[in-house]
Amino acid sequence: MTAAPTLARLLGSWSFDPVVVASLLAAAGLYGLGAVRAGARWPAWRAASFLAGLATIALALLSGIDGYAEELLSVHMVQHLLLSLLAPVLLLWGRPVGLALRAAGPRVRGALGGALSSGPARTIAQPAVGLALFAATVLVTHLTGLFELALTDPSVHALEHAAMFWTGLAFLAPLVSADPLPHPPAPLARFAWLMGGMTAMAVPGALLAFARTVRYPHYLLTSHALDRSALADQQLGGAIMWVGGTLAMFALALLVTFGAMLAEERRAERRERYADATAEPAPAARG
Repeated sequence: MTAAPTLARLLGSWSFDPVVVASLLAAAGLYGLGAVRAGARWPAWRAASFLAGLATIALALLSGIDGYAEELLSVHMVQHLLLSLLAPVLLLWGRPVGLALRAAGPRVRGALGGALSSGPARTIAQPAVGLALFAATVLVTHLTGLFELALTDPSVHALEHAAMFWTGLAFLAPLVSADPLPHPPAPLARFAWLMGGMTAMAVPGALLAFARTVRYPHYLLTSHALDRSALADQQLGGAIMWVGGTLAMFALALLVTFGAMLAEERRAERRERYADATAEPAPAARG
């Protein structure tokens, strides 16, 4: 990139990565097939959310955001928020596992149910495990030499993006998803775990925002070519990760907790109605 980033350049310049495009098209096709098989019973808003999640991945990896991410740290932080937070949330709200269970045949449904109840799935579905993976990925990728290496090695960069997306998905799945996962936590526990994720994002963001030296030498040359201060851009990038990530995670925590409490209230009402409907009538009093 030789010109300063503008909204038009960030959103109007696209590249073609055959692996990313093929993966997104395959995911959209499988989801669409499942939605067709599920019929009118499947909520349109869930399908829209899943497709929006795929579009978010495309925006992060194929648009001008990806190109400028190697030139400016601030844009790179936006890319990381899209991959580690926004895309996983939108995909999970699409409830792909629930759709697969509803649309698949008995054999596939049985295999999927067995996979969900397996030991590895139960381990990954533990919020503590998801938070540990997510926090480790965020801290290692931003506070070690891996970040600088990823800026010069495309393979490492791709692995970094994959790690941020998949650990974000693992962390958020038991907290925001309506899919049938093992042992979903209670509403207040979900809030607490999401606050833990917020802290994991705030720490490296604050360190970058208040740093007095440029942490990643790669950006010294690229920022200068765009007539930008590398240190000022680093501080902006840290603020985006710190403040933006904190606000997004806190809003998500409130939304998820409130939704979980409403769902629990509806389940309690259904149990009460069922109990009233099946209760034996009291014997008539004798005169």
